[in-house]
Amino acid sequence: MTLQPANNVYKDSTPLAVGVGIFIGVLMTASFSYAALVLGFSTNGSPVAAVLGWGIMRAIFKRGTVLENNIIQTVASGINTSTAGVIFTVPVLLIKGAEFNFWWIAAAGVAGAILGVGFIIPLRKQMIDVDRLRFPSGTAIASILRSPAEGMKKSRLLLLGAFISAFVYFVTQFPKMGLPEIIPSSFDLNVILGLPKYFNNVWAVSLLSVGIGFIAGRNGLFVLAGGLLAYWFVAPLMISLNWLPSNITPDKAANFIHANMTRPLGIGMLIGGSLMSIVLIIPAIKATIKSFNLKTLKSEDNDELPIKLLYTVVAIAFSLFFLAAYFTSHISILSAFLISLIATLWLVFAGIIVSQATGMTDWTPISGMSLIAVAILMMFLTPDEITTAVLIGAAISIAIAECADMMQDLKTGHLVGSKPAKQQGLQLAVAGLGPVISLSVMLLIWNSGGTDPVTGAKLPGFGPGTEIEAPQAVALGATIDAVVSGNVPTDKFLAGGIIGAVLSFTSIPGLGVIMGIAMYLSMKYILPYGLGSLLNILIVFWKGKEWAEKWGVPFAAGMIVGEALLIITFALLTVFGGL
Repeated sequence: MTLQPANNVYKDSTPLAVGVGIFIGVLMTASFSYAALVLGFSTNGSPVAAVLGWGIMRAIFKRGTVLENNIIQTVASGINTSTAGVIFTVPVLLIKGAEFNFWWIAAAGVAGAILGVGFIIPLRKQMIDVDRLRFPSGTAIASILRSPAEGMKKSRLLLLGAFISAFVYFVTQFPKMGLPEIIPSSFDLNVILGLPKYFNNVWAVSLLSVGIGFIAGRNGLFVLAGGLLAYWFVAPLMISLNWLPSNITPDKAANFIHANMTRPLGIGMLIGGSLMSIVLIIPAIKATIKSFNLKTLKSEDNDELPIKLLYTVVAIAFSLFFLAAYFTSHISILSAFLISLIATLWLVFAGIIVSQATGMTDWTPISGMSLIAVAILMMFLTPDEITTAVLIGAAISIAIAECADMMQDLKTGHLVGSKPAKQQGLQLAVAGLGPVISLSVMLLIWNSGGTDPVTGAKLPGFGPGTEIEAPQAVALGATIDAVVSGNVPTDKFLAGGIIGAVLSFTSIPGLGVIMGIAMYLSMKYILPYGLGSLLNILIVFWKGKEWAEKWGVPFAAGMIVGEALLIITFALLTVFGGL
């Protein structure tokens, strides 16, 4: 039951609610940035924000209304949403040793966040009031906000999950602290089962992975299926049929197959699945664009932000976009303007697509859209201008993620009676924080790799050959290399594209993209992720779907936050000399 003030007016955008939302948003952005680096995908942070919002407001401040907590989750998710856009793209610059200026990359990210929120706001009435798109996550968050008593219990479960996850990760790091090993950071079941090395069966001891898999539920099994197809079927089949070059030894077979077969095939599936998903929702996109009426937007409606304010915000964001593109490469002013204009138009198109897809299926194809954008840009830029291409790809990714999140939040607000203008204004104000925080976490983890004990050279904190593989960035880097060198594996991309397109016709949203991504993810994290999905299915069978969502999901969210925050703490200690 909410605490209603004497004048019967519910409080919503109070300074306390905004402050708590910013705190939770920063916390989630740091946690989910690490998770995206490790796994190659992220998850919706709004349920975590809603649960933590009730816990903080009721346990610490002894107050809180449904509308206040809606503002908390709006602010928090608005900050956190940019995580995937940054982590799926920018790390490739570090992995490739490309020079870039942190602040120009951050400026492009901020511009993307503002453009994403600004462009999608005028479509709120059509998508929510007219089309009445369901926005499954937004609808689910509304049910959390309406249950403050349950919110407190869920907060305790989240904290318990965080403590257990952090403790397990801490114990796995004993050897780095000079203590005896109790729990290994990973283990190879092949040693126990006596299977060949190329049959990848390494499991990371990662409750974070289990937690994300649990939240994904049944659909997470398709990620597991993609990994099993790549590592337990394609690789053994190629080896057994002697399809590998004669100079590839058995110990190098798995890496060769991954680099030359399953990864390009997966990238093709990702692109094909994304493009086919666009085709499937074209009728809905046409209806939305057709309904776009500037006369309606110019009407005096206190429920929406003034259209003149949106024009101003978009102009400022575009200027940042243009300046970042110009100052990160040796290109002319005209080229920078044209690139920024084309990228902005693609952003508008992609933002509508993603918002429609999210409203209908809760699926957001960010990685596919960003990969397509960067690959196209590299066709017109030189290899030395990779920073500009990645910068624009990151901004587009951030923007379309913000589009989807803004509409999810407005759907939640619509269901609980919040005023759209307040949500819109606050998300515009805070969205730019996310890219800066996520970039900072990325650099922190990159610099936590330590030094080589023999050569004294600085070691990378993530990328190929490290514990944190950053699979999305590696896949983007492989695509860029193929485009620049002219050695595009057309046959594999085409075959993967056809498979991804066909899979998109199934009743599972984004199936082609999901399985495509899994084809190039690290198996040692896919396996515990799949275990989390199986646990969800078992608990749903045993206790019911409602019980799993009410009590299992908060605990799983805690497992994500606990491990992620501890690894960031370890990274800080490493960088500043504590480890």
